[in-house]
Amino acid sequence: MRNTPLIGLSVLLLLSACANLPDEQRTQTEGAGAGALLGGLLGYAIDRERGAAVGALIGAGAGFMVGNEIAKRKQNYASTEDLLEGEALRVAEFNDTARAHNERTRADIARLEREADSLRAQYAAGRVKRDQLETRRAQLQSRIQANQQLEQTLSQEYEVQTAILSEQRKARPANDPRLAKLQHEVNTLQTHLETLREDSLQLALIEQRLSV
Repeated sequence: MRNTPLIGLSVLLLLSACANLPDEQRTQTEGAGAGALLGGLLGYAIDRERGAAVGALIGAGAGFMVGNEIAKRKQNYASTEDLLEGEALRVAEFNDTARAHNERTRADIARLEREADSLRAQYAAGRVKRDQLETRRAQLQSRIQANQQLEQTLSQEYEVQTAILSEQRKARPANDPRLAKLQHEVNTLQTHLETLREDSLQLALIEQRLSV
């Protein structure tokens, strides 16, 4: 595992230099460094030395994007206190959307399961044609795709907010109420994400029942 220590050392040197950078550049560089380390380790597991190098490049790009997003958001606030309060409100809005979506999906799943079982039984009895099942499958696939798109959006927001929390914990007291408020909203977002993924799995299972 020759390249992994080199990647780790490079990242440590990169992060240690962050203290001398302006706030925006420091955020970007920290994101790139963390992404490079994770990407390098994943890449190494895939394809030894070559994978480590490629994974480090991919990881650095992904991390830098998160850092860029955080830096852009900071420009909208006059202080870190405003940042924490504003981002907590932002995540709360995401949570309201996710909660409503998940409640609607959960209510629909039981009905969709009954419909799928009924269609399957009618098809077996020769009372409905195959194209009717295919039409319902296509509708379910669109529903699953919408779930996946929302999941991607929430996942990206979760990643950004987790990075903000990690950064702010280094500079603020552990009992800071603004940190606690943002952490609560981020934890709630994670719960909604898990529910969304479970519901997508359930929808996929229903869709599979209509496969003929």
